[in-house]
Amino acid sequence: MASSHNATSLLERVRSRLTAADAARRLHYATLAGIAFAAVAILAVRLGGLLPPDQQNLQWLLLLSVPVALVTAMMHRKVGQDSAARVVDGFAGTNDLFLTLASIGDSAGEYQPLVLQAAEQKSQGIDAAEVVPYRPQKPLAVQLGGFILLALLVLLLPTLDPFGKVEAAAKNKQEQKEVQQLLQIVQTRREQVARKVQTAEEREEQIRKRSDELMQQLRAMKPAQQQSNSEALTGQKNEFNQMWKMLSSDELQKMLGENASQLFGSEQNRQMNEWLRELQEGKADSLQQQLERAQETMQSMLNAETPEERQQLASQLRKDLEELRKFSSRKAGSKDLENSLDQALKALEALSRQESGRSAGENSDSEQAEMQRQAREALEQSLQNSQTELQELARSAKDLKKLEEALRTLQQAQKLNKQGQLSGEECEDCQTMEDYARRFAQQMGGRTGASPRSEPGSMMDEDDGDPEGYRDEKSRSQIQAGKVLLSIRTKEDATEKDFDPEELRQYQNSVQSVKSGVQAAIESEQIPPGYVDGIRGYFDRIPDQP
Repeated sequence: MASSHNATSLLERVRSRLTAADAARRLHYATLAGIAFAAVAILAVRLGGLLPPDQQNLQWLLLLSVPVALVTAMMHRKVGQDSAARVVDGFAGTNDLFLTLASIGDSAGEYQPLVLQAAEQKSQGIDAAEVVPYRPQKPLAVQLGGFILLALLVLLLPTLDPFGKVEAAAKNKQEQKEVQQLLQIVQTRREQVARKVQTAEEREEQIRKRSDELMQQLRAMKPAQQQSNSEALTGQKNEFNQMWKMLSSDELQKMLGENASQLFGSEQNRQMNEWLRELQEGKADSLQQQLERAQETMQSMLNAETPEERQQLASQLRKDLEELRKFSSRKAGSKDLENSLDQALKALEALSRQESGRSAGENSDSEQAEMQRQAREALEQSLQNSQTELQELARSAKDLKKLEEALRTLQQAQKLNKQGQLSGEECEDCQTMEDYARRFAQQMGGRTGASPRSEPGSMMDEDDGDPEGYRDEKSRSQIQAGKVLLSIRTKEDATEKDFDPEELRQYQNSVQSVKSGVQAAIESEQIPPGYVDGIRGYFDRIPDQP
């Protein structure tokens, strides 16, 4: 076959452009189909409320049509040379000249040179770009409009909730978040309680060592060594006062000052008073038993076989925890213990909802199991935290009593030392601080100046004759300055007739008001027991008459 370079090259270029045009066409239609599918999906999700807003990651739909369209375009059909020849013949009006050229191949025939010659001549004036032109502007504009529409739907179309699924899913999500946060809070509190226990153990050991040191010094004191005795007692008094200030708190003082002697009232109140009486003595046996019963009830609830039994045990556990929390709030005054019990109640409620299948929203099995595990762990740890908090509350009350007992003993020892009667030989058999206090009271003939507690939390008396260590400070109590009643310059003693009766009455009322505010000032300033009686004695000596 004679050479037909121009004609065959034309057919090849046309065939390539037809193939590219077919791929572009398929890409265009596939893109439009993807945009339409994405639009329908967005409408269904938003208007039908199929997913909550935080799970509507619809932005990926904007790009989903692109890879789908590319894959579709790659699956285009292959354009043959015969198809290209038909397109060229149709464009040039050559009556199947190029189709004849594409089909004769290497076959023999006298007309072949004529066909090749005619095709070569016609191909000189034909441009493949004119036969199969590319016009992408309109398809691209349509695709861009589709993407803009999708973006507007994603950004502006609101989420409706005709079937309540969005609200249920939102509640479920919120519940999951609350359980996770509760578990984190309980775990953090567990670490804090562990550090609190370590600090309390160190404090307890410090009190024991300081008490042993004080008893050793008391055994070595002699009546003739008043100066050295006074210096040693003053140093010990300052140390114990410092420890008392560090341990004492408003909550602890309030708990120790609560009246636990109520004999009447409901069974619950009598039980709370019994618990309070034990705490004030530095014990927590009954409360620990109550918490242990609560833990046993919790284990029984977790192992219950029927929903009815589980619900009954949950109600019993809730009642026990509510009673303990009420005691902590009303009697013990411990915010830490109250918070731990409150966390246990929250964990119990979350666990009850999960166990009974009444959780808000529709959970998968894995989500349900995870929430149950977290709620169960939060409940167990919060009960353990409550038990430890209770032990530490009792320990603090016991340590505070030890410090106050040591301060009473020091007060008695200082009085005996001033009288030259402080002798360690008189108490060689004393083993505890209470033994020293009892022996010192006997030495003073019962005139110790230290009144025992009428109730836990009350202050003890002290000799006000030794002002050592005192300093003037402004009180933040309710004591308020009065006014100058009058100013009289005379060489004689003033009598009642020298005062205006109304002003004299106001003066007396002011003095009584100041005296009545002394106790409030002592409590607000947290005065250590070793200084309380000196302050009271000072104000008691203020005369009612000018």
